[in-house]
Amino acid sequence: MQEPDVTLTDFALAALAFGFAGALAADGGVAALFAGVFAALGLAAFLGALSHGWFTDRGHGAGAAIWLATMLAMGLASAFLWLIAARLFGLAPWLGAAVAWGQLALLAGLAIFVTRNFFLASGFSLPPTLALLAGFAWGGHWLGVAGLGLALAGAVQQALGIRGLGLSHNALYHVIQAAAFVLVFLAVPAVAGG
Repeated sequence: MQEPDVTLTDFALAALAFGFAGALAADGGVAALFAGVFAALGLAAFLGALSHGWFTDRGHGAGAAIWLATMLAMGLASAFLWLIAARLFGLAPWLGAAVAWGQLALLAGLAIFVTRNFFLASGFSLPPTLALLAGFAWGGHWLGVAGLGLALAGAVQQALGIRGLGLSHNALYHVIQAAAFVLVFLAVPAVAGG
């Protein structure tokens, strides 16, 4: 295993996200869209663990395929964020779908043909995260606001390479993401009922 702290925290994050997805999947409506977010993030974390732990050559062979799949899973999570934000703002479903799937198609094209830099997928996640943050704030869903605010702070921490708790910057980011996931998950019942 190449990066034990990153790999193990990615596996833990995947388990948490998959658990949340399973808990929300049967509820339908907005809760099912949140299940989609968590399932996609769980897949991204699982694939990220494989990439950081064993398939570290992201330019060739299995490593390149796993890293591309990781980026596409992150893009799928962003698509679900757009769909949820559109619902919270009462936008026409076709508009939310057009933005969500259009952005995913653009990300896929860029990841396949231009670059597989992590910041591409991360950058594509910023607009729907901000849109959902605004939707949470507009609806008074403060746990969701706190969760997404924490997720954004974690993204800054990771981009700056800040280490802590005896962990590398990527592993610390996973710990911050886990706390953000918990807050967003706790916000779902109020959002789905509102």
